[in-house]
Amino acid sequence: MTVPTSPIDPALADHFRQAMRNVASAVYLITSRGPEGDAGMTATAACSLSFDPMSVLICVNRSASMMRTLEASGRFVLNILSSDDEAVATAFGSPAGRADRFTAGDWYDLDGLPALGSSLSSIACDIASTMDYGTHRVFAGAVRHVDNRAGLSELLYCNGGFRRLNAG
Repeated sequence: MTVPTSPIDPALADHFRQAMRNVASAVYLITSRGPEGDAGMTATAACSLSFDPMSVLICVNRSASMMRTLEASGRFVLNILSSDDEAVATAFGSPAGRADRFTAGDWYDLDGLPALGSSLSSIACDIASTMDYGTHRVFAGAVRHVDNRAGLSELLYCNGGFRRLNAG
């Protein structure tokens, strides 16, 4: 696959960035365990991919420190964050305090990987396929195990801030 490499028009880039900021997205925490220990990152670029086979899709910037762990382990957990997880999302979304990220939160092992017990769902996956596009690597994860938790509300991200749906 060929990725267009023409110079980026700054005005178009600003318009595109604003358009994407207007889209409310679920907030995810991608976690894994590798030779260097546990790793994780906050993401909004994830979604279901297929029901047959059951799979999800995540997109990770190739410059992210998380890439080494994903490549080494070949596995990840996609944690779908609840409104109770805003502090965890913030901690994992910043490069500051990387060593202390897993000290906060209700962590447990899901198929040998770190999973967040306060999330709406934790989905353990094997990496089934990858594709590089632009600055990112797209991972297709084959679902191995799913833990769902009832009674929680979702955490969303829109226009540079965390949001929640109003109960209606």
